[in-house]
Amino acid sequence: MDVWIWCVLTGVAAVLVVGVWLRRRARRVYVIDHVRVEMHPARVVEDRVIEHVWRAAISMTNTSRRPRMPPTLGERVTVNCGGRSYLASAFLDAEPVEINPGDVALVWVDAVLPADSRPRSCALVHLRIQRPPRSLRFLWSGTRRRDLADPDRPMRLPAGETDWGAEREVQQ
Repeated sequence: MDVWIWCVLTGVAAVLVVGVWLRRRARRVYVIDHVRVEMHPARVVEDRVIEHVWRAAISMTNTSRRPRMPPTLGERVTVNCGGRSYLASAFLDAEPVEINPGDVALVWVDAVLPADSRPRSCALVHLRIQRPPRSLRFLWSGTRRRDLADPDRPMRLPAGETDWGAEREVQQ
């Protein structure tokens, strides 16, 4: 009987841990008041000598049958990469008052990161009326460039793609 109690307590603790982890994990899509907020893959916009400017789009799509207000997002974004956090900026493409059904509003996120790093996730603040602000954590996947890849881990190409003209270094 004593073993069964420990098994039940361990099972309940495991379910609670998994529930908290699923609630707090970084996602790609949130639905806030019938508006789908989705993070799109990041791209390198500007290649500087010691840093890269990464840009990603966050689309807000109205999924209901009537006009809706887009969620109010904070201007400050925190981008995580390589165990460090960097500040980035977010700005609206155009200032929509309401989004019609099926329409899309875009928010651009620009981050300046060191040249050898790649963004992993970002945290945006959703400002709510008469409630405390909520943090939205997005999984931020970008293009995998050869010069940004980890040298210790070989880069795999997606199925069906060929690596034309890739230069291989010969170690002597």
